[in-house]
Amino acid sequence: MTIRIERLRARHASWGIDIRRFLGPFILAGYGLFILSLFMRNVMQLYINPVYIAPTTLAGAVLVGLAALSFARPSVDACNCEDACGCSDSHTMGLHTYGLLCVPLLLALLFPPRALASFSAIERGPQAAGMTVLHGASSVKRVSLSVNTKTFGMMDWVGALSADPNPRDYQGKPVQVTGMVLHAPGSVPTGYIMVIRYMVTCCIADARPVGLVVRDTSHGALKDNQWVTVTGTMTSASESGQKVAVVAPTKMVVTKSGNPYMY
Repeated sequence: MTIRIERLRARHASWGIDIRRFLGPFILAGYGLFILSLFMRNVMQLYINPVYIAPTTLAGAVLVGLAALSFARPSVDACNCEDACGCSDSHTMGLHTYGLLCVPLLLALLFPPRALASFSAIERGPQAAGMTVLHGASSVKRVSLSVNTKTFGMMDWVGALSADPNPRDYQGKPVQVTGMVLHAPGSVPTGYIMVIRYMVTCCIADARPVGLVVRDTSHGALKDNQWVTVTGTMTSASESGQKVAVVAPTKMVVTKSGNPYMY
């Protein structure tokens, strides 16, 4: 009976060692395959700046390769620590540790990647170009208003208004931008909305909602998260006793949702 119990204990111990041996490579492979799937589905830009897509994809491939090598490695029997062989199990992790390592991967699988929307903009605090100080604006592309502003995108306008917020320098300049509608009554003059996008430096964690103040010619018909293409001219409006640069639209067309991020 004693011999049978000892054999059962040894069998359970070997099972535990085998589980731990394969759990690490399995988790590595899971993270690697997830990263590669983001690249294959062309959604990695919803997480990080496109500049980092290539090295991140390479890192995913390396993780899969390391996992494959670990799976292929011959099993090494562990000695019985009850014997005086001097072995230690301090290098092994408990099953709960492996479980914790799986949590981020499970969350990523349960919640597919989605672009940030107006709710996130309100939570992060929308910044109107020409009305608020854009911290880190030195990294924004500066532009010269001697060029035809019909070619300006949202990033160009944000850079120009960060460098020179004086609305008189932009009076009558043509504007055509596309972005997401945001009603932010505490941030813009009455009767105006914001058309925003997110400015990203590294990854979505540092994304900042920035945009232009636009006169709401729809009289409230436009809703948050709708995408519009605004065509008009740059003018000014009064806010808290100061003149600020705003867009006077001649046309606002609802359009298909696009990439909200600017890099």
